[in-house]
Amino acid sequence: MIKFDPNKTALFSPHALDFFGKPSKTLMIFDDEVWEGYIKKQNNIEVSPVKNDREGVFDNFLIYRYGQENILLVAPADGVGGSAMSVVEMELLIASGINKIVAFGTCGAMDKKIAKNTIIIPQSAYREEGVSYHYLPPSDEVAQATKSISVMNKIFSKHSIPFLNGKVWTTDAVYRETAGKLQTMKNNGCIAVDMELASLLAVAQFRNISFASFLITDDNIDGKNPQENERDPAKLFQTALEIVTKI
Repeated sequence: MIKFDPNKTALFSPHALDFFGKPSKTLMIFDDEVWEGYIKKQNNIEVSPVKNDREGVFDNFLIYRYGQENILLVAPADGVGGSAMSVVEMELLIASGINKIVAFGTCGAMDKKIAKNTIIIPQSAYREEGVSYHYLPPSDEVAQATKSISVMNKIFSKHSIPFLNGKVWTTDAVYRETAGKLQTMKNNGCIAVDMELASLLAVAQFRNISFASFLITDDNIDGKNPQENERDPAKLFQTALEIVTKI
């Protein structure tokens, strides 16, 4: 049983990294089509190598000039994600001065009526991972900030990008998504499943930063759906940039 301790002073904490341009906003991108297929092919996005206190060099951070400010771009755990490694990355970002984060990536739809590449704006995440219980007291769900939901609803609507609002089931046991669990989570109002959201929402609340997350359905664990929405990595990237400046 995890015993939640609200004390924010831990035995050790991440050391701040000195990012070029002192960015305060970050996109955490859990999507290979956007990261590898679009972002890393752009000439106007630069690598931002940084050193930690042990002189270790990290070159997996990118800087994008958006308007008058620098936005930090990162693919947590090289896009593999997962709650634990994603939170390690998120804590490092916060310790380094980041106070606004937008995270987005793929998820599994939980209703066969939902087409591939549908945008999901989570209202909350059902907590079936372990990390969130170290940041918040025990509960079934952790909510996304009302302001973040409102901002994303307005921006996706403005750009005529179809989306759904609903709950997300976060699990770190991908090979234990059984038919019984699927039905239970659907009964609880979940329309998609992912591996990070509950943890990221919990850290954002605990550290008191602005955070927003949206997901893009990839597979469908409720059955096959031949429908497929248009997927535009460039548009997803630009939309995420707009969101991070508004939350």
